[in-house]
Amino acid sequence: MQLNATTREITGKASRKLRHQGSLPAVVYGHHSKPGTLALSAHDFDRVYARAGRTQLLDLVVDGGRPHKVLIKAVQLSPRRNTPIHVDFHQVSMREKLQIEVPIALYGEPAIVTTGDGEILQTLHALKVECLPSAIPETIEVDISHLQGIDAGIRVSELRLPDGVTATVDAEELVVKIQPRRDLGAVLDEEEAVAAAESVEAAEPAAADAAEGEQETPPGSE
Repeated sequence: MQLNATTREITGKASRKLRHQGSLPAVVYGHHSKPGTLALSAHDFDRVYARAGRTQLLDLVVDGGRPHKVLIKAVQLSPRRNTPIHVDFHQVSMREKLQIEVPIALYGEPAIVTTGDGEILQTLHALKVECLPSAIPETIEVDISHLQGIDAGIRVSELRLPDGVTATVDAEELVVKIQPRRDLGAVLDEEEAVAAAESVEAAEPAAADAAEGEQETPPGSE
């Protein structure tokens, strides 16, 4: 996928003008190169980011020059509109390994989940791996259909990674497990108990005020 950009002279708070014009400020750095400030089409970036995410290589073309292989390193979002307002690109060397987090995608359904006796608890949603840029997997797919029984799980050491890809986290780290399904009736009973306790707490100050008022009433004043 290719993304076109131009060299950006405007920096700092003045970059807001670019956003009003439909452009997105960005920087590119990495691979022993000097950081550069860029501007690109916000619409084009949204389209590419939806497909590539942060794990797929992009061809970044600056001012019509030769393409540079980059990854989307960071995306700063507007707190009000939740839209990108700044992007960091990391230029890579195709001959040097890098470390990157790859999303974990579960598939399949264990029988114990189908019967309603258990539920899936995913404790690791992305795996940090090391590999060449050309070997970065889009996702790490994990088949959980074979899991049987409560507490059955899969650890990092049991994952099937593509050739040339190695995990950089503890091999014993848990990825996913089967846990007992919380009974709906028990959940409702717990919620009712909490509500009852809150009602008692709310009533206590009023009862204390009433008792104090009775104590302050002079004898024979009624």
